[in-house]
Amino acid sequence: MAVKITITPEYIREVMQSDPVREALRKRRDRIAQRAQVIADNEGVDANVRTEEGTRPRGRPFARVLADAEQEFGTSRVARRRVLGRAAEEA
Repeated sequence: MAVKITITPEYIREVMQSDPVREALRKRRDRIAQRAQVIADNEGVDANVRTEEGTRPRGRPFARVLADAEQEFGTSRVARRRVLGRAAEEA
């Protein structure tokens, strides 16, 4: 006999905040951060790559990669390198 599952907002929030979901976010975040640092090092970009994770107000978890280098978007004095963008595409 088939089991009936009712999907409620509470159930979705519970799944989003589960350990397997958070671990998958961490793994992807770490791959992107590692790749971004390799790209930055290979291209001589002085970037401080760091990671964050947390939960948004409505319960959705996040994991992000940040860098303090101006080269991500470029300026009138610094060429655009898109280290994080390229790392995310490749990871």
